[in-house]
Amino acid sequence: MEYDDTEKDLNLRYAFMLDKVAKNTFAKLDYLLKSGMHIQRNFPKPVSLYAFLDKYFVSLQAYYDDFFDMLLKKEGEEWNTYFYIDFHEGSRGKIPTDNQYRKYLKSEYILIGLIFFKIYKVDGNIELAKISDFINLLYQEYDELLNKMQRIVSSIESDADSDMNEEKLRTLVYKAFTEFEQLGWIARDVNDNDFFIYQPSFERLRKIYYPQIEAIDNIIKRKNHG
Repeated sequence: MEYDDTEKDLNLRYAFMLDKVAKNTFAKLDYLLKSGMHIQRNFPKPVSLYAFLDKYFVSLQAYYDDFFDMLLKKEGEEWNTYFYIDFHEGSRGKIPTDNQYRKYLKSEYILIGLIFFKIYKVDGNIELAKISDFINLLYQEYDELLNKMQRIVSSIESDADSDMNEEKLRTLVYKAFTEFEQLGWIARDVNDNDFFIYQPSFERLRKIYYPQIEAIDNIIKRKNHG
């Protein structure tokens, strides 16, 4: 988009800066977005973050594109709408690369997320509200899927002699859900972190990675023969 470097034009392009609410909202919003957080109507709190994004989406989109070479995106519909920032194709943007920004999911967490999405969303187990119940369901009704996950995780881990026993699997699943919370894909209960609430932005994991699940067995074979 072309624009003139005049006060009037800049005020229009970056209109969010003129809102008094920005003083108490934008700093936290900016940090969360750059950290990889997905922001939807009810999570994270306060809800003013979502309201500010929704109101100034076009203006904020211009800001991240102009200053950080990044895309502010809006996906989902109506009550399931969520926002996040992403890279332009072939670019890594202009934000710091230290650990406080843009964490990337480990392969094993992606796999756990895909399996959770299948069980929760595709298979219709939307009553799941506890991580422990998800793990128990894996053992009770998804033996084949569980075995496949254990083989894949074992092939990914640096310690080739380590067995993916039940205790290690439970620890890994809880770590994965902690990462999902930091991305805004689930919300955890502050009084009992076994409880979670599924968030609309979890859909993004499926959009990005689901086609790759078909090639999982081939990936394992290559690793085992590498």
